[in-house]
Amino acid sequence: MGQAVRWEKIAREWNGRYYPAKGMGMEQKVVAARDGYLAVIGTTVRDHTGVAYAAIRFPRGGTWQSLSEAITRDPAVLKALGKKDFPRGLRKRLKVEEGLLWFDRPYLLRPGPEGLAALATAFLAVLPGHVGRFDGRCEVCRSVPVAEPVLVNGAPTYLCAGCVQAGQQEEVRAERVYASRAANPALGLLTGAGAALVGGLAWAVLAVLTGRIYSAVAIGIGALVAYAVKGAMGKVNLPGQVVTALLTLAGVFAGQVFYVAHLIQSRTGSYDLPVALQVYLQILQVKPTTELATFFFALLGVALSLSGMRRPRFRSKVERI
Repeated sequence: MGQAVRWEKIAREWNGRYYPAKGMGMEQKVVAARDGYLAVIGTTVRDHTGVAYAAIRFPRGGTWQSLSEAITRDPAVLKALGKKDFPRGLRKRLKVEEGLLWFDRPYLLRPGPEGLAALATAFLAVLPGHVGRFDGRCEVCRSVPVAEPVLVNGAPTYLCAGCVQAGQQEEVRAERVYASRAANPALGLLTGAGAALVGGLAWAVLAVLTGRIYSAVAIGIGALVAYAVKGAMGKVNLPGQVVTALLTLAGVFAGQVFYVAHLIQSRTGSYDLPVALQVYLQILQVKPTTELATFFFALLGVALSLSGMRRPRFRSKVERI
């Protein structure tokens, strides 16, 4: 039996819907309303790692704070996990907050849905002693009956048509307000340049203290520059993205120059940045391959900085289950 067929079988048993992965993607899930709760099992990517997850949405209120301890002691949950107890490593994968229970585990080979379905069923059995159940009314206005939940950005939610429309109108207004906001490119450039300089200094200081160059620091420089530029400009636009990318590269380059200046000082007793700049440019001309790792992580830093400079998403994706 193929993977998709097995997922579809679980969806039918739950009277829910299967959302298959697209192409070579890892995002797939089964969503269903079960026993007064909203259950989701699937696979996704978190922190650049493929994970299999089981998630349950429940109404706010109740004694949800005690859920985590109850779940880690529940025999059915332990059986579904194939464990005699709930080890510390798995406890870190369990997240319980008001209205949501989430558990995931990394995997190498795509897991079958049966184990996730058994785990979600065990979670559902624990909930009634701690939290209430959805009563089929809209979660926003709490008055209009809702026959079926909808997916809002992938999360199952009970929303009536009126609240969906009102939410979409509010999102349009917020999008227009953001678009009309004036950017401050000069302040963004100045703040970003300062962040790149601080990142470059941190690069050099770490190299001096350890005697090694940690090229991965370029990723941190990218994050720092993106945070500074985005905060100072007030909005994300194409010029800000270009500035962020260039300043990230400049920060990495400056870090290398600072470190070369230190090496020169250790031999001559003189800290001379212009000379260090000339020496580093010569290194790039004569032996550019020695800087391949630096360039590689610098590009990663640029990629991270640009990911941090994405335009905010205002409009929610609403789908029928």
